[in-house]
Amino acid sequence: MNGHFDIAGLAADFTRRYMAVLKGQLPKTERTYGFEFEFLPDRVLNIEDVADVEALLSRRGKCANGAVFFENGLCIAFEPGGQLEYCSPPLVAGDEKRLDSFIAFMEQINAEIRSHLGISYLPRGYVPGRRDAPLCLTSERYVSLHRRLAASGTRGHEMMKATASIHLHVAICSIEELLPLFFRLCRLAREPLFQMSAQRREIWDNTDPTRCGMPPCCAESLTAPEELIDRLIRFGLHAVALGEEVPFFKTADTSFEAFLYHMTTIFTDVRFNLKGTTLELRTLDSMPMDAFRQRWLQFVSKTAQVSQSC
Repeated sequence: MNGHFDIAGLAADFTRRYMAVLKGQLPKTERTYGFEFEFLPDRVLNIEDVADVEALLSRRGKCANGAVFFENGLCIAFEPGGQLEYCSPPLVAGDEKRLDSFIAFMEQINAEIRSHLGISYLPRGYVPGRRDAPLCLTSERYVSLHRRLAASGTRGHEMMKATASIHLHVAICSIEELLPLFFRLCRLAREPLFQMSAQRREIWDNTDPTRCGMPPCCAESLTAPEELIDRLIRFGLHAVALGEEVPFFKTADTSFEAFLYHMTTIFTDVRFNLKGTTLELRTLDSMPMDAFRQRWLQFVSKTAQVSQSC
């Protein structure tokens, strides 16, 4: 198949498979939410620094697959510039007590790192001057991404090593709400409360046009969930595959499994995640935790109820 560049055939096959997975996981009885909260180190770090942070965290949690998992459900991963990323388990809308416990835990962990290692993690969206900082992650994924972004734009290395964001997830509860919920997030991505800062926007706009920015289908008049999935898949098929430097549909392996991995390297402002069946708003800059709490509640309020007309 890959030698014939059958884009239409791949799109149709992958759309069918995506829809089958969705229909197998939906409906859900309760909407849940989640977050990924990144912090920038106050200085340039290297691989040894990140190893020290991981060793410290391992005293409190369990290390597995490049992350540290804690009993409260949070996990911490690292980003290429040494950023910390806190990832939450699913949360229901009214569970503010659990949210507050996570915020307190993040503050405590950041304080421990500062006290023991002298590294302060900052809730900022961007710190200039780190384009040429060393890669703190050396897996093939990040080495290939670093190589790709050296050629695809002028600011990609800053995106990897000098920015921090907050990603907000909302669960899709039914096939019928996929379209209205997706368009709701597309609108939120442009609202002052949720949009990127001008500095981060400038960086992302000059990173990689094949995998970044607002999904083109945000501006389309779609009428069925299958149409949205088809558009997102076609966008992914044309995105350059890491390590091969050709669009995915021209790669040596165009299997569904390879495509699912490839889609995790797409960094659009709004992203559909087949795993967990969530939609993800990726525009927020990192911010102080008290401000994050308020923004979280606003996000939950704006996405709690959707309908065909929203």
